[in-house]
Amino acid sequence: MNINERFSFIINELYGGNKRAFSTALGLTPTVIENVVGKRQGKPSFDVIEKVCANANISGDWLILGEGSMLKTETPIEDTSNDVLTPENGVLNTLKGIIKEQALEIARLELEVEKLKNTSENG
Repeated sequence: MNINERFSFIINELYGGNKRAFSTALGLTPTVIENVVGKRQGKPSFDVIEKVCANANISGDWLILGEGSMLKTETPIEDTSNDVLTPENGVLNTLKGIIKEQALEIARLELEVEKLKNTSENG
């Protein structure tokens, strides 16, 4: 996945595919976002990347390099199972998946709250 695809992934996962909501939350024009995720597929500037990381709680390593977790708040859980399949490992993997889903939902809800605050302040 390249950086343009990661931008699209953020928009789809955290903003329900709404590019305008994403650009508003970041304080950018919709045109800037469209240039990155639209047909042009331009590379985002440092300022745009910085705003995404600061305002959307996105990890810079993930956004730029595609490494690590998407969200800054996620901390990797070390797997100490040594690849031995046991019932406990299945539970652990299930719990890891649930925690990851909840972290994404929390981040999405935090962004929604910010959008609502901005809307109420501007409207």
